[in-house]
Amino acid sequence: MSSSTTGTPQIVPFPEIERITQDASFDSKLIDAIAQGFVDFSSGKFNLCPVQTMGAPPMAPLVEGVEDYAAQVCVKSGYVTGDAYFVIKVASGGRPLQNSGLMQVYSQSTGRLEALLLDEGILTELRTAAAGAVAAKFLGPSTVKCIGMMGTGIQARYQLRYLKQVTECRELLLWGRTKEKVEELKEELKDEWNVRVTEAPQELLESCNIIVTTTCAREALLDGPVTGPLLIICIGADSVGKRELSTDLVSKADCLVCDSNLQTQERGEFQHALRENKVKLASVQELGQVINGTGLSNNRNLTIFDSSGVAIQDCVVAKMVYESL
Repeated sequence: MSSSTTGTPQIVPFPEIERITQDASFDSKLIDAIAQGFVDFSSGKFNLCPVQTMGAPPMAPLVEGVEDYAAQVCVKSGYVTGDAYFVIKVASGGRPLQNSGLMQVYSQSTGRLEALLLDEGILTELRTAAAGAVAAKFLGPSTVKCIGMMGTGIQARYQLRYLKQVTECRELLLWGRTKEKVEELKEELKDEWNVRVTEAPQELLESCNIIVTTTCAREALLDGPVTGPLLIICIGADSVGKRELSTDLVSKADCLVCDSNLQTQERGEFQHALRENKVKLASVQELGQVINGTGLSNNRNLTIFDSSGVAIQDCVVAKMVYESL
């Protein structure tokens, strides 16, 4: 029973959310819904609130004395004009924190809290992976012979899960900073992917048609000449100061696409190249504009998609789960 009839918000525990997201049709439906969400965002239908990020530079760390500290807590919120709900999302994670979080679903018509989705951060992971799949679908080359993955964490796994919805390629070149984690992921994927491992990130630029970057790096990991056509989907640089690509590599792109022109100036992979004037904001298109019909050249050698994560994605996935109950 919904809160609109009882006045009490519905509390949805993690096992129920997990059951919904494991339905056979959930992934493909979420990809379609996220694509439409990007269109709504770029057409001005979405009302975006400022992002709050806690526990990451330039703020003090949440936990002192941690080597390679990478923790942060993000609060994102907003709503589509005329939709049934608005959503406030809180998600935390990164070394040494475990992923956690919740999504608050409110009625636009009454302002009441309808539901608390106690998702432990999984919905953020899924909507992020769906955005990567949308980018691959609309920006990727027509022929994909090999996919490169930078990173070995949970988001790398979800990106691969969702990429299977939009490409038939199962050749994977894997790079990670920790040999043990690379071997663990290789073993985990062996039944669904033909996995090769490299110790040189440059090999991904030489061998792959799609590369997905999912690390928490704050220094460039990927640089060098490109053997295209290539799409790089940048996922890890989702807050101020993070980066996985060199600014020289970004400046080589024939096509730059982001989820939000506003956010890409202060967070995401393009923040550094924009600050150094190696690229101009006017040359960056939003993914929603591309989906909605903005023409792209067919002769692109390098396309880069910068995903910093927009609250429209949280609204989309929260609504899907809530209406599936």
